[in-house]
Amino acid sequence: MKHTLKWGMLITIVMAFTSCISVLTASDYDKKIDFSRLKSFAYYEKGIEHLQLNNLDKPRMLNAVEIAMAKKGFVKSAQPDFLVNVAILSSMNTRADWGYSGGGYQWDATSLSYQWKDSQFGPLSSSKPYQSGTIIIDFLNPETKAIMWHGVGSGFNFDDYENRENRINLAVKQILSEYPPIY
Repeated sequence: MKHTLKWGMLITIVMAFTSCISVLTASDYDKKIDFSRLKSFAYYEKGIEHLQLNNLDKPRMLNAVEIAMAKKGFVKSAQPDFLVNVAILSSMNTRADWGYSGGGYQWDATSLSYQWKDSQFGPLSSSKPYQSGTIIIDFLNPETKAIMWHGVGSGFNFDDYENRENRINLAVKQILSEYPPIY
């Protein structure tokens, strides 16, 4: 019983701290690019028009990108040094609910009597489907459209509408925190 309680408390603490993490990030870049020369950007219009977000989230996403880019010192321009493209990949996943089960007297057909059963912490029998997504932010060469820098944030829960705008801002900020690349 003591071990079950300790494990339950440990898992609860870990879940509390990891719930603050919006997305898991990674990035890659073209090692031939001098990123210190990049000062201005514009959106890659063909990519942005195909961005698969609803009419509430698309402006939120683009606004989050613009805010994060401005904080990095970039300015939006008609003659940009690079183009920014945003893409979303999503998939359906299943989340198992965790908690305590059991605890109390239960009928035991073998002994034809009630037996005490200790409570246990673990996955419950219920599970819930949810849409998980990956946010991709690419910096493109304005002439060739080749990727210069590629940032990815995976694990964004698109079915969670609580604090959605803040979560989008945080996810974009986390992805762009991978820029500039460390040589």
